Amino acid sequence: MAELISTWFQSAQERWPSVRWTLVRFGIHVGDESPRHPLDLFLGGAASEWLDSAWTAIYSEFRPEVLRRVARIARRGEPAEDLWSDAVAKLMSEDSAGAVLENGRRAARIRRFRGSVPLPSYIAVIAKRIAVDKIRRDQVAMQYSRTTCCDAMAIQASPDEVMGEQECARRFAEQFGNAFAALPPLRQALLSLVFGPGMAKADAGRILGLRDYEVSREIKASVQSLRDRLEVLDPDTWSIMSTETWTRAWTELDVIEKGDIRDET
Repeated sequence: MAELISTWFQSAQERWPSVRWTLVRFGIHVGDESPRHPLDLFLGGAASEWLDSAWTAIYSEFRPEVLRRVARIARRGEPAEDLWSDAVAKLMSEDSAGAVLENGRRAARIRRFRGSVPLPSYIAVIAKRIAVDKIRRDQVAMQYSRTTCCDAMAIQASPDEVMGEQECARRFAEQFGNAFAALPPLRQALLSLVFGPGMAKADAGRILGLRDYEVSREIKASVQSLRDRLEVLDPDTWSIMSTETWTRAWTELDVIEKGDIRDET
């Protein structure tokens, strides 16, 4: 087995000479398995230990194939580029079950790829699952909106209820504005491009000098920051009802209308 692993390692080094991973680490990553795609397992293992050169190779070699594979489902929802970005961002997140590396971080989730299928196929499956989950969420949100609309038409709200809803929306908009203003300028600009004019994540990333996977990672971190801050201000603020209010607040924010969002690039 050791000789076989050494042969795989040499082949991987010839294919990706810039990926400076060690034979020892590769051997540990393989374990006692017999992968059908050992070179892909090498690249995924190197990427799991945060080698930028491995992620660069994944982007340059596998991205076109993944985009081709997700093109059909992308037509029903998120652009293929965004699905690619979200899938890579998920694979780059730390795996809670992964070993702690010398840099103090846990191995990335891509460590779960074991080489039974080509790596582009593996990434495409994750991207498709993300797309399906979003489609389902959109369907639930649409059904909820329809039900709420019908209920609102059937029940005439009292003046006090109307005033209460308006005050709640005003307070949420104010709290959201403060939370948004507390984000770093780069994240403000990124959220404004994606959620404002609806720019594709890949295009927004190019404008701001971010790689595809960095865009999804920054958006996720920004939304979590907003969520945390709003929950501290008002534990009931971030509920299923807040989606419509968030959209309305976004378009009404003085911080956006006054041009306070700065583009770091």
